[in-house]
Amino acid sequence: MSNSAGAWVSRGRAAILELLAEQHAAPVVELEARICDRPWRDQPKPIDPHLLTKARKELLTEGLIGEVVATTRGGGEVGVLHLSPIRRGMARSIEDAAARKRLLIARWKSWARGSKHMPNLIGSGGEAVVHQSLLASAPYGYRVLQPTRGEVATIFEQPVPGGALDNAAWLLTMDLRTQTPTTPYLVPIEVKNVRHTLYPNHWEIYQLLHKAAGLANAHPEYPVLPILVCRKAHYRAREFAKDLGFLIFDTHDQYVLPSERIDLTHFEEVRTELGFADLTITNQLNPHLVDWFSGVVHREAQRYAPRFMEFGRHQVETFAALRRERLRWRHRTVWLEELHRATEEHFGNVGSWAPSEVEYG
Repeated sequence: MSNSAGAWVSRGRAAILELLAEQHAAPVVELEARICDRPWRDQPKPIDPHLLTKARKELLTEGLIGEVVATTRGGGEVGVLHLSPIRRGMARSIEDAAARKRLLIARWKSWARGSKHMPNLIGSGGEAVVHQSLLASAPYGYRVLQPTRGEVATIFEQPVPGGALDNAAWLLTMDLRTQTPTTPYLVPIEVKNVRHTLYPNHWEIYQLLHKAAGLANAHPEYPVLPILVCRKAHYRAREFAKDLGFLIFDTHDQYVLPSERIDLTHFEEVRTELGFADLTITNQLNPHLVDWFSGVVHREAQRYAPRFMEFGRHQVETFAALRRERLRWRHRTVWLEELHRATEEHFGNVGSWAPSEVEYG
């Protein structure tokens, strides 16, 4: 069985057609949940999202699938895919399925909308889990900057450059030979509890790096070790992190803060009917994250933080540009390719995460 990119795109095409034949209609996030988060039927492994995107675009171009965009009750637009052309007698089934999927998407999105009276339950859910996990890791050398709430707006009596952090701590390590403390690491943490798989081209990563670079440049006497916690990151994002000098933890769950706003029956319908198997209501610690903070971060700090201090912190202008959510793809590509060239020139052998070397879709 071939493992070429073309072979995986072909598998993606087949999976999309099978899924739409079964479900009648599905939004893109459902395709990715069912085909990219876990193996689709007899596939040997999940399909990378960028390859599934290529497969979906091919099918749309060829007219084998169609997309209908409609406005939900909440006022947002949701696109739903279906097989095309619509076979005789299937129009009503597709319309009903599409309406149902739009309703479920609207419910899920409502949990991610904050207001003056209610937090963003998905964003706050991820931050709560990380905060509890970080507090549980305190005996292993972490001094949490804001133990009661997590969010950190000021460090060194100055506002955090680029905006408040979701969390931050000092990591105290020890020289095993002399049994004496070493210079503490400043650990800025951002939590991106989003459904999409993060690639090096996603703006969310650069929000963390921009803030971390500002802190490192303001006080270079303290090594900075940026940490990103997300639901899922592509392996190219981890290659990128290794080159730039920061760490990524994948929770493989999308957390939702417990709330009276959530009807548990509706919650289970979203999970099962959209394929969001990892959607989890909790504000408690993640034991795997506690183990990671307590073990992996300690072991890797001395390898990753020096790379960020030597190179990453000097890329402030690049990070500032790439953290712009609305930056057009053609402009984003230019910045990313230049960042890759600069990283390669500085370190020599680096990973193949630049957009010219992989189609992110």
